[in-house]
Amino acid sequence: MEEGQAQGSETRGPFKREQIRDAASVLITLASLYLCWVLARPFLAIITWALALAVVAHPWHARLERRLRPGAAAGLSVLIVALVLIAPAALVVQRVFEELGDTARAIGTDLNSLGFRGLIERYPPLASALHWLESRIDLNTELKRLGGTLASRASTVVGSSVWVLTQLVLTLLALFYFLRDQRLLVQFIRRLVPFTDEETTEVFRRVSQTIYASLYGNLAVKLVQGFLGGLMFWILGLPAPVLCGLAMSLLATLPMMGASLVWGPAAIYLAMNGSWIKAIVLCGWGLLVVSLIDNVLYPILVAGELRLHTLAVFFAVLGGLIAFGVSGVVLGPIILAVTSGLLELWRIRGLAEPETSALPAAVAAAREDH
Repeated sequence: MEEGQAQGSETRGPFKREQIRDAASVLITLASLYLCWVLARPFLAIITWALALAVVAHPWHARLERRLRPGAAAGLSVLIVALVLIAPAALVVQRVFEELGDTARAIGTDLNSLGFRGLIERYPPLASALHWLESRIDLNTELKRLGGTLASRASTVVGSSVWVLTQLVLTLLALFYFLRDQRLLVQFIRRLVPFTDEETTEVFRRVSQTIYASLYGNLAVKLVQGFLGGLMFWILGLPAPVLCGLAMSLLATLPMMGASLVWGPAAIYLAMNGSWIKAIVLCGWGLLVVSLIDNVLYPILVAGELRLHTLAVFFAVLGGLIAFGVSGVVLGPIILAVTSGLLELWRIRGLAEPETSALPAAVAAAREDH
């Protein structure tokens, strides 16, 4: 009798034991997912670029996999990516540092180098300001002290370089496993997502298409930026226009500063030599053309390929950069494209017949519409 009352009270209560267990399971699962996100967040850029490179490398990797074992094919594909992407970048960076070293040795450490003092004397207001400054501090001593400070902080630069190299190694390692175990990863994701095989294939197609458009569109824009910057270097008679153009294409991938790390010092060099008009032209060209064309041309290229509105892609790219850093260039359009695809799938579900056989035809029709 008492057992029956206990069971009845357990059933009539506000929550059943099974409901409490399910709620606890959901909370524990959400907490575990959040902790996994905390663990993965420092490596988000590594995972993003490894995934993007895996998608780009898939065509030739599939051919290699037909002739080699999965591990050997993945290793060879990673080697190809490293040679194609890293080797040219390393050569350009090495050449840029050599040019910077030559320039630093040419300029020297005092104010008499490059006729700087004679240049200042041509302009009485600047000469008066220089004399006033020299009457209060020893500029040569302060410059040497500044050089010593920069040298003492060289370890920080070296540490940053080591971290960049570590990220590169981890990206290639993740790329290897993405290529070798791609089928297992795809099957694992298919089991997790609450969509049919046709719907999941459509989402995967949108993700792959977005990655292709983002990477190739970004590469095209950076090459255009480097070409325009090198063209202005050639017009103004600056040395090594081809090298500086390649350097601007490479450095344009960095947020905020980007290509200005090349044309900015060149403009200062021109101003120090008295070529004020050339310096102003170079600054205007760098600020208004080289830097801004990225924000105009990239959304147009990506939007045309993905058939999304240019303004939506523009905000997706900027929002991705703000939220995720450099990897946001890829993540922003991916999030937009996946969200658009999911909304389209829900629309198809609402229009499709109750029979499951009508769903693949609706997905195919939506794909043709796009």
